[in-house]
Amino acid sequence: MELILAAGAVMLVSLSGVLFVSRVAESFLLNRLTYLVSFAAGVFLITVTALSFKVFEIVEQFWLGALLIIAGYALAAIMHWLLPEAQIQSGDKDKPKTKAAKKLLVADGIHNLADGVVLAVAYAASPVLGIITTISVVIHETLQEIAEFFVLRRAGYSTLHALLINFAVSSTILVGVVIGVLALATTELEGLLLAVSAGFFAHVVINDLLPKPKNHETKISLFKHLGIVLMGLILMGSINLMLGDVHKHGEDKHEEEHHDKSSEEYHKETVWWVSWLNLDEVKDSR
Repeated sequence: MELILAAGAVMLVSLSGVLFVSRVAESFLLNRLTYLVSFAAGVFLITVTALSFKVFEIVEQFWLGALLIIAGYALAAIMHWLLPEAQIQSGDKDKPKTKAAKKLLVADGIHNLADGVVLAVAYAASPVLGIITTISVVIHETLQEIAEFFVLRRAGYSTLHALLINFAVSSTILVGVVIGVLALATTELEGLLLAVSAGFFAHVVINDLLPKPKNHETKISLFKHLGIVLMGLILMGSINLMLGDVHKHGEDKHEEEHHDKSSEEYHKETVWWVSWLNLDEVKDSR
């Protein structure tokens, strides 16, 4: 149930572009988009760390877990190379814009499918890991879908058409969820899929989200963005710790209830045997 709700939340994010239809809202967002991306980097770093720790819990050999994570990173790099992000320049003509928009939609559909697999694997590993992975995916998808909405609008799509296309493409996450669930149900692939997911997310952080010196004219600007990354780290780390404590408390309570129930059943069984033995003694005395 939690997995379906998570996938549904990601799909709803695809409609977030409608909030920035006006030019004022678009200008406001674009001026602050780099800060939002840096914040997402901090969030993703915590998620990558949590996924990696889970990999090393499941995979017995440390070197094998590390190798699988690197393989996941390499797979993401290959996908990025095969499906590069479309760059829309202000001087482009309508035809190139439309072609680039279509390429972007194909790349986003494949990316959403991969997100679905990651969510399925994360929730299978633990509810806490599933929740923090969902938060990371939702934040990243929000930025991606808003940017994609602007690309579609500039390519000539109407607001309604752009929103419907975004929502349809985002639904590929359900295909990824099904693939992930079937893979986990039929084979012991949890460690492998978790490692690939960790590597995939690590590539997103390093390639797309972390601030790079070449993109900042001054060191002050770079340090500002690094500070935003740190804010994302602290906030997501706090959420991770809080969810971990709640989950642990729930497990302890469940174990305590199970222990109490077992003790009560044992007590009832003992009373029954004592009563039965006493009844036999009464019969013998007669």
